[in-house]
Amino acid sequence: MIRTILVAALLLSVGVTARADDSPKPDTSELRAALTKQRKENLKRFNQYRVKGIYPHNKYEPGMLNVWKDRDDHLCAIATLVSEAGLTDLVEATAKDANFVKIAELDQGPLVDWILTSGLTQEEAVMIQAPTEADVRMMEAQARREQRKVARALAREDQRLAKNYVAVERALQQPRIADAGLAQKLLASRSQ
Repeated sequence: MIRTILVAALLLSVGVTARADDSPKPDTSELRAALTKQRKENLKRFNQYRVKGIYPHNKYEPGMLNVWKDRDDHLCAIATLVSEAGLTDLVEATAKDANFVKIAELDQGPLVDWILTSGLTQEEAVMIQAPTEADVRMMEAQARREQRKVARALAREDQRLAKNYVAVERALQQPRIADAGLAQKLLASRSQ
């Protein structure tokens, strides 16, 4: 519901309205321009956040942890972007109800709605949020699994090609194939 309201508000803010035939066809160039403007603003805010250097600290449990808002009221980067977009109630509600939220795990709700209108992709928001140590370990393990999978697939392809090349080499050594190839070249050279 909130997503629908946010998208409708964004469309209205760029002057997109339904046509008389009841098939809304937004001018995507205006929508793109609005999202580009939001993206630019959010990247500027992120740069200011980074330069300011006041980040939340995990004083809750050992290891790395996504902390939306710490005990000293320091906000994470995404919380700061949401707050500076004027959604302080959402920031406070998230801090209260889901202070260790991982943007990567969200598929609906008000934070996803914000992302949809922020000009950022969810993947970019995840990058900004900074993954936890556990996330990094999981991503590294996944990358190693993918590398092994690719290596096995390449080895199978190499074996297939090697077997095929043995057959091709045998065929090319057959006198009738060699003679046919040479005869074809001789005919081609005579016709020129």
